[in-house]
Amino acid sequence: MSRKLTADETRNCLRLWREYADEEALELLIICNNGLVKHIAKKYLGNGLTFDELEAAGIDGLFNAINKFDYEERAIEGFSSYISIAIENQMKNELRKYRKHSHVLSLDQPIGQNKDGDEMKIEDIVGTDAEQLLEDVISEMKIEIVREALQCLTSRKQQIIFLRYGLDDVHKKTQNEVAEIFGCSKATIAKQEQKALVKMRHPRNTRKLKDFIDD
Repeated sequence: MSRKLTADETRNCLRLWREYADEEALELLIICNNGLVKHIAKKYLGNGLTFDELEAAGIDGLFNAINKFDYEERAIEGFSSYISIAIENQMKNELRKYRKHSHVLSLDQPIGQNKDGDEMKIEDIVGTDAEQLLEDVISEMKIEIVREALQCLTSRKQQIIFLRYGLDDVHKKTQNEVAEIFGCSKATIAKQEQKALVKMRHPRNTRKLKDFIDD
């Protein structure tokens, strides 16, 4: 479990990231507040998005809040409330986008009748569950964008992400399994995975994905 940063540590990390682009300071802010992200994500389960998708949205909200919080003028004690609102708002925003796309690609829409006079829907033609098809289409498009974002990583971190999230078209592997492949500890893989995800979530790498979802 990640420890909680003190007010002074939080202010210092914000300053180091904002003024000097210190990625270790950013990583510490994200890791130490990830428990809050997970806590809020649990509130919105069952509304269409998976826990991982909600957590990813929450991390984006946290990242945006880290970049906007005025640590020089505002009391640092208000940082926790500030990021909580940003995290929750980002999750709500992602849920709205999900519902928007589910409506646009509604495959249960009637398209006529079959030879027996029964009503036919698009899902009857494609031969699969409508929601699953929607998920497959969007997931495939996301994967291509994620592959582009991977280019910002070292070869080792790329391999870790590929293995952990099944981007090499094989079953997703646990951190323990990846650690065995690389001959290191699970803690080492967890740390390198977290660093890789922080870097991949930089706005310059996620802009295409956000543009796709907003269309």
